[in-house]
Amino acid sequence: MRKPAALIALLAVALVLGGCQAAFPPSAVTEEGLLIENLYVLVFVMAAIVFVLVEGLIIWSVIRYRRKPTDTSLPAQTHGNLVLEVIWTVIPLVAVIGLFFASSQVLGVVDARKPEEVSVKVEVVGYQWQWKFGYPAEGIEIYGTAQNYPELVVPIDERIEVTLVAQDVNHGFYIPEFLFQRDLVPGKVNYFEFTPNKLGTFTGQCSAFCGLLHHAMGFTVRVVTREEYDAWLVEMTPEPAPSESPVAVEADLTAEVKEWSVSLSGASTAAGDVTFGLTNAGNIPHEFIVVRSELSGEELLNQIDPATSRLDEEALDAIGEQSEFSPGEIKTLTLSLEPGRYVVLCNIAGHFGSGMYADLEITAN
Repeated sequence: MRKPAALIALLAVALVLGGCQAAFPPSAVTEEGLLIENLYVLVFVMAAIVFVLVEGLIIWSVIRYRRKPTDTSLPAQTHGNLVLEVIWTVIPLVAVIGLFFASSQVLGVVDARKPEEVSVKVEVVGYQWQWKFGYPAEGIEIYGTAQNYPELVVPIDERIEVTLVAQDVNHGFYIPEFLFQRDLVPGKVNYFEFTPNKLGTFTGQCSAFCGLLHHAMGFTVRVVTREEYDAWLVEMTPEPAPSESPVAVEADLTAEVKEWSVSLSGASTAAGDVTFGLTNAGNIPHEFIVVRSELSGEELLNQIDPATSRLDEEALDAIGEQSEFSPGEIKTLTLSLEPGRYVVLCNIAGHFGSGMYADLEITAN
């Protein structure tokens, strides 16, 4: 009988220890996160004490006052105990008040804004379904895609200010090791500041369901030394534009791409070398692909791969493309097109399905 009991006891201990391991969040990597972690540990310890005390009293009462074969009458009944009632009222009240003040202090530190201590300012824009990280003082903009998550680089032991903006629907900026999450709400600007205290790369994710490719809204935060950060800034800072004016290129068709449409200056043009004048009039990167297809753009919507929210480009008769170009950029694309039906489109995940296509007919000379 002792062996099964011992095995059950060992199993119970293993389950409890396993549960405790899973109950704790990842180790904090920011000064603010460390305060949140300490508060969590305090609440956990207090809850554990209450759990052990209550369960212990229940078990003790069941064993101590269990009915025995020799019992012929009910035990003495207690109706009211002033001392006990004061104890179980005052102690929880003091504990709750203490937790309230502790939580208020931590919240005040986490939400505090200290612009005089900020050394790096970052702008974060969330959109369906990726992120844009901007460093306005340095003129750096980093765009993410479903295939290549963007990386936010910050120096260790320096205060960072993050401005959060949602371009379309609600998003959530969440990094587990920060022990912190902040919402991005359309029409509202949110802020938070943090001080990283551990080197490394940490994965983040959109924490508010925002549509079909919500799962693809990942990003990373890389904490580096000040020397590494300065070197990264030099590498990422865009070169100044040339002073001389670019040579104008006459386009046969102009195309404006933006969320969520592709607008052509004409529905047809003559066969031969066709030059497209491309403008990204949107707020996020787009691409421009010319596909020969007997199907219209609307009919091609049925061929979108649900797993990627894109067309399979290997199965398309793609004549040529302008790869991703940033908001405000102007590009030209010249292709040799034979008579037939074509579709021009943006095939970044989710963009084509959102309406970024236009039909084009190439006529014989």
